[in-house]
Amino acid sequence: MARADPSGARTYEALLRRAREDPAILAFWLGGSRGMGRPTEHSDWDIGLIVAEDAYDAFRREIGLADCFQADWRPDVDLAVRTFPMFEAFAAWDSVERGYRYTFAHLRALVDKTGAAQPMIDAKACVPAERVASFIHDSLDHALNQAYRALKCLRDGDPAASRLEAAQGVTPLLDATFALHSGRLRPYYKYLRWELESWPLTQLPTAGGALMDRVQGVLGPDGGPALTPLLAEAAPAFRAAGHGHAYDGWGEALDWILTGRSDR
Repeated sequence: MARADPSGARTYEALLRRAREDPAILAFWLGGSRGMGRPTEHSDWDIGLIVAEDAYDAFRREIGLADCFQADWRPDVDLAVRTFPMFEAFAAWDSVERGYRYTFAHLRALVDKTGAAQPMIDAKACVPAERVASFIHDSLDHALNQAYRALKCLRDGDPAASRLEAAQGVTPLLDATFALHSGRLRPYYKYLRWELESWPLTQLPTAGGALMDRVQGVLGPDGGPALTPLLAEAAPAFRAAGHGHAYDGWGEALDWILTGRSDR
């Protein structure tokens, strides 16, 4: 992959200056790796703008933006231009764009003339408060189901299938554990170790980089049995927060799942 084009930095600076001076531009932020303070030599510039509704169409025509978002609008610059109503609808929890919500984690608006942009950014960077409980329950149940499937595969003499089933349980387990901490979102795996070390999941017995190392165990020879200790160790924290029914719903199978025995 080629290194970032230095013209991207110039485009960013020019847009930031305009955002500060143009009354039609209400908010401006830098996202992606650069916005998180984690750039590499290959990082591009992910820029977001909020424009006044009565200026939106003319502004987009002026800058030659084909739609509200355009990758490589300029060399190494991805640009999104929306109005406040458009931004509020973007990446809604029940939408197909939900996976983009983590892009707003740890993001600060560099221009926010109305004071409305940052609260909207912060709201997108977490699970909606009214959905946290059901999200944790569903994610835990999914993770337990994957552990159950992984153990069955191992019992039946198929360790490769066991590792694949266990690997599919990592995402819902992390979804649940991050959401347990004030509705945080599971980060993209590119940022997982950094997030775990910078903002540890303090309600778990294993936190920080140690949790990252433990999670990777599902990719090793033990597969399924490497997932079950994580679920067992996290159980007291989830029960204390009122999510024990996700475990108890497995009835008599729960003991088998959490002990990680494949010889049942």
